[in-house]
Amino acid sequence: MRIGAYQFAVGSSITDNFHAVCRGIEDAASQNIRLLVFPECALTGYPPRDIKSAVDVNFEELDAVYREIEKMSKKSNMYILVRICFEVRYPEYFRELYRENTALNIILFYDVADSDDIERYELIKSHIRTRAVENVTYTMSVNSIRPYQTAPTGIFDKSGRTINELKRNKENLLIYDFKNIADDFGEKGRRSISDVLTKK
Repeated sequence: MRIGAYQFAVGSSITDNFHAVCRGIEDAASQNIRLLVFPECALTGYPPRDIKSAVDVNFEELDAVYREIEKMSKKSNMYILVRICFEVRYPEYFRELYRENTALNIILFYDVADSDDIERYELIKSHIRTRAVENVTYTMSVNSIRPYQTAPTGIFDKSGRTINELKRNKENLLIYDFKNIADDFGEKGRRSISDVLTKK
């Protein structure tokens, strides 16, 4: 299955965010992507950074935008994921996914800073790689890009190796032809230990 992650500068305007999402969908459709994901709060902006609080969201406008995305999804025969993040810093959440035998875990971020913070970027990337390793699961992440991106948009294999990672702070589409390859020796060992630890 061809999968994609579209990073862009999420902001306070549902209309502007929707236009960016449309660019991502059009780009992905032209490349035959079947599953496309966007950053956390991709349509509304992130409270309190972009909007004061969730009560300030224009839900009528948001519903209309969701209906348009649903039409685009059907037209392009693509699954489109726009939701809130899955906390990468807490391994317990990922253990729940491990128990469900997920082949691919997806993390939607809105993790940005007002100044360039490469140390935070590398720290969060190490969390993602660790979640991939300990759960022997491909892991894909996507993030907003402004003002400075502090979590990657990338795909990581079951041993935490970076398969593909987008350049920071630039709107772009990550594409990966996902195939769940059989575990290698080390992955089999980690899986057997994880089975014991999760009482699977």
